[in-house]
Amino acid sequence: MGDGHNAGGNAYLCPLSIMDNRTLWNERYTKGLPSLEIPDPFFVSMYEEHIRREFLQGRHALDLAAGTGRHTLLLADDDWQVSAVDISDVAIAQLKVATAGKRVVPVCSDLAAYSLPVATFDLIVLYYHFDRSLFEGVVNALKPGGLLISKQAVGKPINPAALQEGELLQLTRGLDTVFYAERPVKDRGVVEYLGRKRK
Repeated sequence: MGDGHNAGGNAYLCPLSIMDNRTLWNERYTKGLPSLEIPDPFFVSMYEEHIRREFLQGRHALDLAAGTGRHTLLLADDDWQVSAVDISDVAIAQLKVATAGKRVVPVCSDLAAYSLPVATFDLIVLYYHFDRSLFEGVVNALKPGGLLISKQAVGKPINPAALQEGELLQLTRGLDTVFYAERPVKDRGVVEYLGRKRK
């Protein structure tokens, strides 16, 4: 799982046990994933245009499938308290070092087993980890007025397990759409989303 889970397009074709999944991501983070160390441009633009303006002093954020914390670090540097969750204990160990002294709580957990508290977060970050069963809990975990920022791979209709075109809007019912865009990338697509919890 890590920041970029399913980004390769194969993780949701062949379900792995939690231990197998952890081993896979531990190996990847041990080797290094430079592309997942830099904040995503969509995240940066939405942060500057919307998130920072609505939460001038920072609040409480949840970074799911946080990896080594490319988005956690940006938020923590802007005075957010961040809970960062990832299945990889290697990634979490690296994140702990990078965020020492900051208001960050690293959690090593498979997201399927992670208990999402209700109405707790002002911002939830969910990048490249797709699990349909997760979204109801994510929406419920936002405070009224809270924001969800998500970027996901969009699969082909031939693979019903993958996120389908337009499906993210259905999975985020209860949120008002601030920004939504889908575009093709290589043999699949990508969707970028920012939504606000109704007050």
